[in-house]
Amino acid sequence: MAETNSEHDVVDLIAESFSPAPSNLVRQMFNAAGARAPDVIWSPKAVEIRNPLLRQFAAICRVLAREDGTLSDGPIDLDHFGELKEWIMMIEPVNGAVDFRYTYYGTGIAQNYGRDMTGHRSSEFTGHVGTFFTGLYAAMLARQETVYSEHEPPQNVFVRAWQRLIIPRTNDAGEISGFIALNVPENELRAGLELMVDPVLVVSEDQKIVYANRAAQTMFGLPSVRRDEDFEPATGIPLSTHRSPVELLSHHLIEDSVQLTIRETIVERLVMTVSAAQYKDSAYYVVVMRMIGN
Repeated sequence: MAETNSEHDVVDLIAESFSPAPSNLVRQMFNAAGARAPDVIWSPKAVEIRNPLLRQFAAICRVLAREDGTLSDGPIDLDHFGELKEWIMMIEPVNGAVDFRYTYYGTGIAQNYGRDMTGHRSSEFTGHVGTFFTGLYAAMLARQETVYSEHEPPQNVFVRAWQRLIIPRTNDAGEISGFIALNVPENELRAGLELMVDPVLVVSEDQKIVYANRAAQTMFGLPSVRRDEDFEPATGIPLSTHRSPVELLSHHLIEDSVQLTIRETIVERLVMTVSAAQYKDSAYYVVVMRMIGN
């Protein structure tokens, strides 16, 4: 029990430290993990919400909101939010408001994070990020305000930063019973790869898949949520390079090879192009597949 109480004490300190902005405690927690301190803005003005999707979400919520700006804790038809639905989270306090459960976790968030957290708790996020989430939600209960936040995820999550707008939901007595949030990733590299018609995979130096665009998911039957699978077992094709991604990146090298793959019992040839890109502080393989003749 001493360890659990200690964790709760840390969460309480983090929650208190968000008044009015993240303190040195939060900064030190993120810096120790190799990340910059998060941005947190209480009751943000429109000009302070930098992401257009978050601004669209805020506009829809204003239409649905009570006079005090909160949303009712009654049933919400998420179809009101259109295509934003895949980036929505719904959160409610549990265990006397020292932990928080995700009652809805959009498919887009799950795909980027690598896990569907529906039914799971904020404390299940490991390390400093879980403490940050739980502390921020606890601070929202105390302050009863909408909040904008931006933070860097751990290194193994293929997202440069998460931007969130979190809005309280209240019962008829005006008490906060939970939150609804839009949580969108900012990642210039990923956005460009998703538009490519060819299958593209981003692979770590130890040959773990950290990202696969939709074309790659379809071609190799890869799950949209799971990540960190070994490249060759997942694709049936060996990663054809003897150089590290740092070597490819430093020498601006691109390697092409012809590989065989089986699709629907038919053996087909494809060209595998292996290059490298820097993301955060690490170099990754960028693997592009093109069917020969296509």
